[in-house]
Amino acid sequence: MKPLPDSVRAFVDAARVCRIATVRTDGEPHVIPVCPVYDGDTTLYVDIGPKSTTARALEHEPRITVLIDEYDADWTKLRKVILRCTAEAVTGVAQERVWEQIRTTYPQYASVEWSPRLTMALRISGWLQEGIVSPAH
Repeated sequence: MKPLPDSVRAFVDAARVCRIATVRTDGEPHVIPVCPVYDGDTTLYVDIGPKSTTARALEHEPRITVLIDEYDADWTKLRKVILRCTAEAVTGVAQERVWEQIRTTYPQYASVEWSPRLTMALRISGWLQEGIVSPAH
């Protein structure tokens, strides 16, 4: 995989919601919004319900697509990143490290007493972007 440019990394890191698309066992597509945290390099982390449609789909097919986008009424300002990823569960000490980052990024979790469920590492294997330019442009 070619590395993400700094401008794309910054866009991904700033995202507070993304959509993850999976394929159910019957071939039906499925998409949900989630709150990601980014390691700044090749992995996003999300936490999902262990018995959710998404979790069941990932058991069947761990390859997913992640969409991070930003809408603007001025369509010349539309921005998006599409990430091709492979999902794998994070457990133990690694899960706790991810949850430290989740709690820092989303302090709202404390108000709803949300705790780790099925924490997934979304390993980026490819990407496309549109509308994101480096600060030099």
